[in-house]
Amino acid sequence: MECPHTLVEPALDRWMECHWHLHQMEASYHEPDAFRYALNSFIRAFKEVPQLLTMQIQNHSDLKNAIEPVFKALRDSDLYRVLTTKRNFLVHQGMLDLESRGSAGTTEGHKVKISFPFRVHPWESSNEAYVRYKEVCRTDKMMRSLIGPDCDSAPAIWRTWLIREFPGRDLLDVAFEAWTKLGEVLSATVEARGAEPLDLSMPCRHDPEHVKVRRFSQREFFLDVDGIDLAKEERKWREENMRRTSECGATPTTPDDSIYSPKSPSPAD
Repeated sequence: MECPHTLVEPALDRWMECHWHLHQMEASYHEPDAFRYALNSFIRAFKEVPQLLTMQIQNHSDLKNAIEPVFKALRDSDLYRVLTTKRNFLVHQGMLDLESRGSAGTTEGHKVKISFPFRVHPWESSNEAYVRYKEVCRTDKMMRSLIGPDCDSAPAIWRTWLIREFPGRDLLDVAFEAWTKLGEVLSATVEARGAEPLDLSMPCRHDPEHVKVRRFSQREFFLDVDGIDLAKEERKWREENMRRTSECGATPTTPDDSIYSPKSPSPAD
């Protein structure tokens, strides 16, 4: 008996290629050119899946009728229309400039401590934007105190990739939805041939809110912006703490925030 997947294997294979391109988009999210290239590859593979599926089922009228409702829903969607008719527009250099934006600030672990609007140009990497962010903090003490890190936080850059065709929606989220919609059509196809539904859960997807933020070194920021070596300051504190406790015979304390905390300069410094 033929495997239910065999008939549509080329379409399934191209759908899995889309999956791979999604992870390339995640990995290159903070590098504009690499992100565009990955998006371009995703859309090209996305367009080919319905074409391959149509060719593979053209001589199977019962199967075509069974999946027509879900297939038609995909073809009629704005998501499908934009991705399949405007690929060259979407991925052309400069087309992502219109709506994409960013911010700068600090995080504590995976949590946002503070963020502040900061122009992250669509043509620059997040690393390049971070250099400008440090320069702002270095030259403007008020901004340093507002959006720079303290002893409990690390500097970070946030960015999004937005276009007018999908208002308020990041292109990475749009691509993942497109992959899922394609999967629903393919799942209906193999189910109609007696197979189990396809797994559309994407457990390997990274948290999109984590993907959108790039964190940087707290120690490097203090050293580069404030001229403070946190490791050196902590060693000095430990040595002084040991000296004082040995003189009075007390138990050495630990370097918590109530005793020692390398602080960022105040606006008055």
